[in-house]
Amino acid sequence: MSAGAGFDTEAALTGTFQVSLTRAVLPYREVGEQSLPGGRLADIGLGVVVDGSDPARADVVDLGSAEIRVVDLTGPLVVLGWLYPSGLRSLRRVVEDTGFSEMDRTRAFTFSMALRALNSAGFGPLTRPTILRIGFRDLCQDLDLHEGTAIRLLLPSGNVARVHLDYETVTLVARAGGPLPNRELESALVEAFGGRELLRGSARDPLSVHAYYLPLPIPRGLEETRRLLDRLRRGFVHLLARFEPERYRSLRDLTGALGERDSLRSLQDRMEVPRLETIIPAERPSTGVSGVH
Repeated sequence: MSAGAGFDTEAALTGTFQVSLTRAVLPYREVGEQSLPGGRLADIGLGVVVDGSDPARADVVDLGSAEIRVVDLTGPLVVLGWLYPSGLRSLRRVVEDTGFSEMDRTRAFTFSMALRALNSAGFGPLTRPTILRIGFRDLCQDLDLHEGTAIRLLLPSGNVARVHLDYETVTLVARAGGPLPNRELESALVEAFGGRELLRGSARDPLSVHAYYLPLPIPRGLEETRRLLDRLRRGFVHLLARFEPERYRSLRDLTGALGERDSLRSLQDRMEVPRLETIIPAERPSTGVSGVH
């Protein structure tokens, strides 16, 4: 689903349909004033439609939080598969009968269902955003556990920068308050993430903050995705060491004792994913290539 998708009265497409999506497993995106950049930490943005009788809105169980979300169905949708009717009944029974003390066990159940669905669908453009969100959620749980899937940084100016990942475009988005662009944050972002191109919005966004965009390489498989997430982790650790050294030391000790989360370890690339070898590094372009067969 695209956040900008919309249909006017004279559009060629209605945006709605007559087929019930009940039992469908689909990625969804929250749109609205209450949605957090990067999404809620408990959610993974992949759910099962438990009531798709309304052609415009549906009740969806998020397979990360095991909670019901009301999802807008207008616009493009991706259906990864369908649960058996018995599977839907089991899911509803587990979710509806869960008490607060049993929530962790229920979330483990629904999350394993999500991983099985992703494994069956395979890695590709339709599943990549969800897989990236799960991996980035691990990173946020290790480095900055709060309600949103983002990393917060306390800057020397006293302002707080909030960095999240745009899963669709594979772009890091950093937002920081203040009347002027934050040059120290700009240089720190470039240094932390390997000198990649950093873009700044030409105007302040509706939240009255400056927005920075750092496009990342689009991974072609699970192995590349995990390498990218590891690179992001090291970049955020560098930022924490620079801006919040005490917090960095405590997180380093905690991660050293408990280890790093890696929810993607059970997913596997399909055999047809091509193995590619770098011939000319991007940072060292050649004026000519010879001897390549």
